[in-house]
Amino acid sequence: MGRQQRLTHRPHPVSPNGPTVNTIELAAASLIGTALVLAPIDPQPIRTLNTPLPEPAPQPVDEPAIVANYDHHGTLWGHDTITKTQADITHAHAHGSTIHEWHVTDPDGQPLRIVRTIDPTTPLLGTDISVIPMPPLPPKTLQTAPAA
Repeated sequence: MGRQQRLTHRPHPVSPNGPTVNTIELAAASLIGTALVLAPIDPQPIRTLNTPLPEPAPQPVDEPAIVANYDHHGTLWGHDTITKTQADITHAHAHGSTIHEWHVTDPDGQPLRIVRTIDPTTPLLGTDISVIPMPPLPPKTLQTAPAA
């Protein structure tokens, strides 16, 4: 008997010029390319070269988070803005929290507002202390007596 040849199945023939592209892939690439080319472009206003550029709108300035918040053990929990801290104090007062407040001056002369809020439902764990920097005091002026 003669020699039997084995036939092997090759699902995608390899072209001598490189890899072949599937018809569906080619159609999809053509469709995407056409969509990109035909996509509308927003018209830009025409201006002369001597026209100054418009001034950009001022960006809102974020309030710095300068209020230090502590728990009842004195552990720093984080920082907030003065506006948010004041809103939190108002909310706590409206909901029955006890508010203690006093003013001190740090060693550098910076006035500080210390606010302690105590939640009535958890008096031990619900104590928060906020240290709020105040605007600096104007320098003291010495009064002089008029010359006699």
